[in-house]
Amino acid sequence: MKQLHKSIFLLAVSVYSTLSLSQQLDIKWLGGPTLLIEFGTIQLLTDPMLGQGDKAFKMADPNENFDLSKGPTIKDHARIGALPDFNQGNIDVVLIGHTHEDHFDQVAQKELSKTLPLISPESDATLIKGLGFSNHIPLTWGKSWDVSEGDYHIKITAIPAYHTENHALEEVIGHGNGYWLEFTHQDWKRSVYWMGDSFLTPELLSLLTKYDNPDLFIPHVGRVGTTGPLGQLSMGADDVIDAIKYLKPKRTLPSHHSTYALYLEPISVLIDKAQVHNVAVDVIAEGSWVSYR
Repeated sequence: MKQLHKSIFLLAVSVYSTLSLSQQLDIKWLGGPTLLIEFGTIQLLTDPMLGQGDKAFKMADPNENFDLSKGPTIKDHARIGALPDFNQGNIDVVLIGHTHEDHFDQVAQKELSKTLPLISPESDATLIKGLGFSNHIPLTWGKSWDVSEGDYHIKITAIPAYHTENHALEEVIGHGNGYWLEFTHQDWKRSVYWMGDSFLTPELLSLLTKYDNPDLFIPHVGRVGTTGPLGQLSMGADDVIDAIKYLKPKRTLPSHHSTYALYLEPISVLIDKAQVHNVAVDVIAEGSWVSYR
């Protein structure tokens, strides 16, 4: 049984009891971009950020106004609050949108089992193999990978993730993946669009016309980079509202907020705008579970 923690509710948020149902997704937010997704006996971990304390991870700060010709200064980043408990030994698959250290930190690189299936963009292959991971699954855009346990099946398809809307900076920042996840148990099916660090660019909008409206939309928020020379690198509240209106998901669970000072826009901004636009957004506390039937 799972212990449910106190959550923040907005509009039509549904958090179910501790009874595990066979046909539902159970998601625990571990902070930042890190989610633990349970489907039957399958556990999927997204963008693992496992460091804690004042030196949780080391990375350049995209919010600093550095000289692009000289590059940024690498610095320590603190985690605000503790990492919620979870059992790394139960993880079946790790899903990574891109390998910037605010999505795959140094502690995760060191501590995660080197035999875990680890899905990421193909461009990360050299880095991941160099870290000793022996079961890397590189997914180019449009390619899929399946995992099944008994009657539970997940199909994972790589979707383009556009980390910037400035085409001139795409090569500097690099490309990432979002993922379209299809969960199936017997005749029960649900779809999840895990967007990653991406904007809903015209190219992405065109591709998404091939898909139905997702049952669950997971955007990354925080408006990272707006004070630095690279510009905005993750969506803000207005971007999310626009995406919800276009994608028309049944539910929306924002992540990539609150855990680090790196995130410039408080999640309260999205909550307020969602109320104004009469849009339902699920915002939960770190360590809390939310279930989707």
